[in-house]
Amino acid sequence: MWCSTLVLAGVTAMCLSAPALAADPLSGAFGNTLTRTLPDGTKMIVYVNADQTWEQRTGTTVIKGTYAWKDATSVCFTLTDPAPADPTKATNCFVAKDEHKVGDTWTDPMPDGKGVITNVLTAGR
Repeated sequence: MWCSTLVLAGVTAMCLSAPALAADPLSGAFGNTLTRTLPDGTKMIVYVNADQTWEQRTGTTVIKGTYAWKDATSVCFTLTDPAPADPTKATNCFVAKDEHKVGDTWTDPMPDGKGVITNVLTAGR
């Protein structure tokens, strides 16, 4: 199973670094599909929902969780299903960086700094 940090880092890359906004900065992903391709070619499909939940699919493995804004620029993602073996590692918070819309392609560094993840946001599920 892929570490939830990979999805969390990618999802937060879709955020907008700005003061509090009326709309959720992740709204570009609602109802759409984020495809993340790791350096080894592994693909992860991520869904971010308006009800502050997310889901990641890697092959036949599915993990799910919730997210909440900690403040105007920090968002926290919590893995809920399956429940993590170490509950202290269930939540990861990140400073929001960029807002993305359907059709965007961008890269993020791997958590270990070795290589990049390619992200594509496409319409629909």
